[in-house]
Amino acid sequence: MLTTADLAVLNEAYRNTKAGLEAINTVISKVYDEDLALDLNRQAVRFLTLEDKVTDKIREGSRRPEQASPVGKAMRWTSIQANTLLNTSTEHLADLMIQGNAKGITDLMKAVKANKGAKKEYCELAEEIMDFEEKNIERLKSYLQG
Repeated sequence: MLTTADLAVLNEAYRNTKAGLEAINTVISKVYDEDLALDLNRQAVRFLTLEDKVTDKIREGSRRPEQASPVGKAMRWTSIQANTLLNTSTEHLADLMIQGNAKGITDLMKAVKANKGAKKEYCELAEEIMDFEEKNIERLKSYLQG
């Protein structure tokens, strides 16, 4: 049985992995740097794996993952489109992805801290996602110009 705290952490983890994947899928067609494209594809595969892990935990509790609001998804897509309309440079795209990963870490950290009663296992899964996003940021920094 999932507690409210468990569900809050798991749902934020689910939204986080979904948002990361959606951002990559939106940006990838604008990427001309082969190395960045490869890095983003690798990140997408990892986000999918993490999403599956989170989904399994939620389903074990006989629940369904909480979907992101269609408005939120549309706003994210529109934001990426607007931010890449005039600039699709590798540096700019990497910067956008860094910002997205940083937001993901922040949102997940808030969820974990606000739900101290959540099972250790679920908090560790959230930590795994945050660690992954931290590594993404470090990797993406290599595409920024000095």
